[in-house]
Amino acid sequence: METKNNQKDALSSMADAAFQQAMRKVLQKAKLANSPIVIWEDGQVKEVAPGVMESRLQEQKQRDRA
Repeated sequence: METKNNQKDALSSMADAAFQQAMRKVLQKAKLANSPIVIWEDGQVKEVAPGVMESRLQEQKQRDRA
């Protein structure tokens, strides 16, 4: 049973790492192209400037650490 939980934790960690990497790539490409990042928020589609999105992500990371 413990092995299955460890496997799930490892898989979850790998998925999180892949998501973080993809997020960094999206931010980088949006900055280079000077284009907004399209997100789903509050039940609607929104366009967010890359700098604003980067700030949001940094704030979230700080909250997660606290």
